[in-house]
Amino acid sequence: MSPPPDTQNPVSRLAPRLLWAALALATALVLALGWQVGRMRADQRWLVDRVTQPYVGMYVPKVALTSLDGQTRELGQPRADTQVLFFFTTTCPHCRASLPPLKRAAEQLRANAGGTELIGVAFATPAQTAAYAREHALDFPLIAHDDRRTSALFRARKVPSLLVIGRDGRVRYQHVGEINDKQTLRELMAAAQPRPAPATTMQRPLAAR
Repeated sequence: MSPPPDTQNPVSRLAPRLLWAALALATALVLALGWQVGRMRADQRWLVDRVTQPYVGMYVPKVALTSLDGQTRELGQPRADTQVLFFFTTTCPHCRASLPPLKRAAEQLRANAGGTELIGVAFATPAQTAAYAREHALDFPLIAHDDRRTSALFRARKVPSLLVIGRDGRVRYQHVGEINDKQTLRELMAAAQPRPAPATTMQRPLAAR
């Protein structure tokens, strides 16, 4: 006797396959959406950092301010090949901890980096800054400037903040946070070294006919 014919609906046979395909598609969509959200968050963090943090290659403005010794100093406009700016506050413990290596760096810069000047910019009053300089025996120029707009211009909202600026007005090196290792000082000194001027192409004189 022959077996009974298969009377199962073809749609019923396809249903499990369609369900697995739908589940696979949904999983792929969830993974793609998760990747996209992660990418958007990373892009958002990058954009926030670009707006609030200094970065190598960033142009800085030229801001003329008077230091405690009465001289006018132009931030962002090096007198030599480079200028080093140290932004700090007189109450910041990480700024205070950075002073010993920073003073050593100032000595090395004066001796080895072609006249590169290190300028400290304190977000404090002149009296507070002068007292701080005496307490810690700071021997580099200091500017007392409590206008937070200047910190925004140089992206120095977080302190301590260290910038090396080239003659072209671009940041060569930046470090945000406590200066507590030799690697940071080596990077600072390397960035502050004078760079050779770009070679100019000289035209060969035309031969007389």
